Amino acid sequence: MSKVNAAITCVHGVVPEKILSNKDLEKMVDTNDEWITSRTGIKERRIVADGETLSDLGSEVVKAICEKRGISPLEIDMIIVGTVTADHRFPSTSNISCDKSGATNAWGFDLSAACSGFIIPLLLDNNLLNQEDIKR
Repeated sequence: MSKVNAAITCVHGVVPEKILSNKDLEKMVDTNDEWITSRTGIKERRIVADGETLSDLGSEVVKAICEKRGISPLEIDMIIVGTVTADHRFPSTSNISCDKSGATNAWGFDLSAACSGFIIPLLLDNNLLNQEDIKR
């Protein structure tokens, strides 16, 4: 049987609107912009607003990718979310994203992968595609 490989065919990114700057952090903890910037290069970070969740951002990504690829969310088979900031412990953020995006034929799960939250789900997806039991 021929081996199937995962391929990245489309990308899209979404970031929250709300910005937390180093100047904002100076008001919260004993630090300053120079100290943070010189050690990390970070000037600001994006954080979700009150009531906004990772699944909100994830569903925006799913919808945008479907639009770019010219497919329906109903054609998606699986969504893997690599994160340490899930909406809840249960249900998984991936399943909430499936529902919010209209990918209601898909199944999914969250993978707590922190900094490797992109590469580990990608490798796992590729391995799942090559499992005989799943292809049947």
